[in-house]
Amino acid sequence: MSRLYATLMLLFCILLGSCTFPRPSTVQQPEDDNTDLSCSYFYFLWGSHAESNEQYREALEAYQKALICDRRADYVKRKLPVLLLKMGETDKAIAWLEREIEKSPDAIRLKLFLANLYARQNKADRAIQLYNAVLEIEPDNEDVQFRLAFLYSYKKEYSIAEEKLRLLLKNNDEHYFAHFYLARTLKREGKIKEAAKEYEKALALNWSRELAFEIGQFYAEQKQYTDALRIYSSVSRNDPDDERASLSRIQVLLDMGRNDKALTELKEIRKRSRDKTRIDIIAAKILLRKKDLSSAESLLLDLVNKTEKQEPHYLLAMIYFQNKNYSLALHHLQSIAPSSVIFEEAVYLQTRILRKLKKPEDAINLLEKNIASPKRRSPLFYALLSVFYQGQKKNNKAISLLDKAVHIYPENPQLFFEYGLLLEKNGAHSQAMTIMQKVIDLKPDHAEALNFIGYTWADNNVHLEKALKYIEKAAQLKPGNGYIIDSLGWVHYRLGNFEKARQEILKALELEPRDPHIFEHLGDIYSSLKQNKMAVKTWKKAYEMFKDEKKRNLVKQKIRAFESGE
Repeated sequence: MSRLYATLMLLFCILLGSCTFPRPSTVQQPEDDNTDLSCSYFYFLWGSHAESNEQYREALEAYQKALICDRRADYVKRKLPVLLLKMGETDKAIAWLEREIEKSPDAIRLKLFLANLYARQNKADRAIQLYNAVLEIEPDNEDVQFRLAFLYSYKKEYSIAEEKLRLLLKNNDEHYFAHFYLARTLKREGKIKEAAKEYEKALALNWSRELAFEIGQFYAEQKQYTDALRIYSSVSRNDPDDERASLSRIQVLLDMGRNDKALTELKEIRKRSRDKTRIDIIAAKILLRKKDLSSAESLLLDLVNKTEKQEPHYLLAMIYFQNKNYSLALHHLQSIAPSSVIFEEAVYLQTRILRKLKKPEDAINLLEKNIASPKRRSPLFYALLSVFYQGQKKNNKAISLLDKAVHIYPENPQLFFEYGLLLEKNGAHSQAMTIMQKVIDLKPDHAEALNFIGYTWADNNVHLEKALKYIEKAAQLKPGNGYIIDSLGWVHYRLGNFEKARQEILKALELEPRDPHIFEHLGDIYSSLKQNKMAVKTWKKAYEMFKDEKKRNLVKQKIRAFESGE
């Protein structure tokens, strides 16, 4: 602090009245009836000036002295935690707020400040506790009610969040944010019709472009295409030059299968678009959807001659791939630079073509070249190269490759999953289970990994209750997956729930009617239900479908055992 400023402050203090300036070590905390307001205000001004000059340590000392002079000075108390945050002392700010709140339980401002800090630190439970404490004092505080609902939504306790938002709207039906977040909450709960109503109410209260886009996407996801078109059209009415809205309409028309209508509207968009190349690329994609390959090819060939964009090359490669003109397809794919966002897809398509041309070595060389460069490599390339190695019976090389890959990409669950499958295939069962658990650690809703672990436990007749939970979660995530439903039937079989097992396995067969393993499982279940004829009949079906001799012999032994017993 400058000497001039200190002198001026001293004069200001004298004018206000008596004020002492003791050393920090000798300052005594005054009694309430000896509060020195002028002294407190002097140090407050001193601290404010230091803070504005980013002299935070000096400001902190001044504010502390101001509170010694007047420990009830709320204007100082509001500054201190903010200053501590500026200093990066978040924990100290929280500790200070907690002490002050303990001294003054009715200090609403401090409670709100601390609750907001907890919310920023993702300590939702502590923030909720403080917000509820504020509501006990101010039950009609809409801001706190809303923050509380938001935190419950953050914790995925959507039913409580919904309850809080509805209570808020009961008292104020024009609360825009309450309608908006209630719509999102209801969407997460799967209450689609109610969510749509709340979205529409929010839009009516405060129309905005971004909200309209969110609602349009919501309707499109629910296949409510007429409503999606209506919303996107409202954006276009407000701003006829909003290309995003126009193209969103195009996407909805395509989702509806109205390709010709989409092309017609796209021509109109092109007339006023600043990026005609982009529009032409979209038109080419629509022509491909219509299987009008000739028109699409003509348009794309024109584009590659007048633009440096690389997507036309990829689309042309797709056309030539479908027409089995592999040399031309490869020519265009090789024109796509590693820096392009479609480079990974281009390399993948090249490997597909090389496989069809029976040139696996060329595909391996391509992939090895790309993973050798940190700028070019990707998790997909490692997974693809592993498949090619396995195709050449180089399983150890494939395992070594994926082991290296998961160390390069330690946060990629799909790479770990592929690695786990490969280990299982090569007899490393314990390692495979460890790797699959890593998949779930990275991605708790990875249905296939949940199924893998659950089925393995069930097949080994261990951890059956936990296996059931894993497989039930997998089935919820992917209810149309016949292999997961088969696992669900199998774990019920192991638990002795034979009738439930039969029902689940029959569902699995409806989804996967050509899998011999499911028929074998069903035969085992019929056997446990003492339906021996059905068991033998089902096993015979499995025997006919199995191609692996080892599996065929195992099933044959079951059939013979029952037939000889009859």
